[in-house]
Amino acid sequence: MKDKIETSLRRAAEQLPQPDFQAMADTPVQPLEVHDYVTRQEFLPPRRRFPLAAAALVLCALVLCAGLWTYFQFFQVYSVVDLRVNPAFAIELDRRDQVKSVNPLSEDAEPILEGRSYQGWDLETTVEALLDDLWAGGYLDDGAQVDVAVNSKSTDHGRDLREEVEEIISEKLTELSGGGVLPPSDGDDTPVSTAPTPTTPTSTTPVSDAPGTATAAPSAPAETPSAPQTSSDGVLSWAEVQDIVTARLPGASFEEIQLDEDDGRMIYEVKFRDTAGAEYEADLDAYTGEILKWEKD
Repeated sequence: MKDKIETSLRRAAEQLPQPDFQAMADTPVQPLEVHDYVTRQEFLPPRRRFPLAAAALVLCALVLCAGLWTYFQFFQVYSVVDLRVNPAFAIELDRRDQVKSVNPLSEDAEPILEGRSYQGWDLETTVEALLDDLWAGGYLDDGAQVDVAVNSKSTDHGRDLREEVEEIISEKLTELSGGGVLPPSDGDDTPVSTAPTPTTPTSTTPVSDAPGTATAAPSAPAETPSAPQTSSDGVLSWAEVQDIVTARLPGASFEEIQLDEDDGRMIYEVKFRDTAGAEYEADLDAYTGEILKWEKD
């Protein structure tokens, strides 16, 4: 029975029409209007990676620009101001004219800069501090002149900077020469104050050698007023600190004087105002009276 069925099927297949290959190839294919789960084709769009890569590239560019801007603003030397008397100094500034460093240009400038860092100071305070040290060392007496040279990445800025420094020097030298401070004698590194020293009036009694006239005992010699008292450990008194400040800024009114320690060094932190009401801050060595910082707010 099985053989008969296979024979019938084979005979029926042989009797079917046999289209040729070309006819099958030329027959148009009708697209299916309805798809089932087998014939359905889902095409997923390719992932767009280009916008993400572009965003990363833009972010890197911004970070690079921010780094370059920070470097040019805070780390790169933009201008150099040379001050030459006999000691010579080179003041390196960033783009905002904040001091990066002060370097000696001569051997006699090295002791003046020893142990002091001017990094972060403003230009005016730095120039004034250097002039104070030069005056105290006797380098500015006998009409010595301060020569200024400025080298800047911007020609216009360098010209303005030179004019500013020359004005600061002129005002400071006028203040030093007429403000109650004289350069010390040889071998003395402490500024000498020319403020008037109070004296104690002496009373004298006429002495007569005539007979029968009582002779008054000579009066005791007048006491010489002593210097302002200092503490037992050698720290300057408040009065001495005020004398040092008023010698540089006559008429100063004091708001706060505080003794503090900074890196093992005892200093006085002083806040005061000038006659116009402008606020100042200064740091003084508590033992020597050396002005370490002088800032005007």
